Amino acid sequence: MVKTIFDYNSFYPKKNKRKPFKISTKKMEWNRSADRDVLRFASTSKCRKCHRPLKWGDRSYEFDHKNNKEWDNRLENCWLVCRICHGKATRIGKRRITGFMGTTIGYKTIKKKVGYKKVRAKKHKRKHRKKREYNQYGIKIEPIKLPKIDLGF
Repeated sequence: MVKTIFDYNSFYPKKNKRKPFKISTKKMEWNRSADRDVLRFASTSKCRKCHRPLKWGDRSYEFDHKNNKEWDNRLENCWLVCRICHGKATRIGKRRITGFMGTTIGYKTIKKKVGYKKVRAKKHKRKHRKKREYNQYGIKIEPIKLPKIDLGF
């Protein structure tokens, strides 16, 4: 086998792999979301988005990467949300994988973070505007005055 000096892998950037959060990071985020002391563990907490009560171990919660970088496992990036809020914030799509002659080999699942948005207040109804006094050519528009007709009743 011939050894080459040229390395083909140096042209492609290395993709950072997904790392799960450590248990200690999860426990600190659990207490932070419950507004408790980070060092003392509590069995109940709440969702960061909808404030739904959560219990440790019942699998109704997930720890999400807030900035959508799956390799960033800092405590500031850990975000405790319930499964419902996490499902609303993540959209799943598919991308087609093609073969040599352009035929479809399969599909790759893509997760896209939409984000955690604040709920907007309801919009007020718009007030009716006064009709324009001038048309698009700059000529003043005046309402048409019709003569009054006396029907003799």
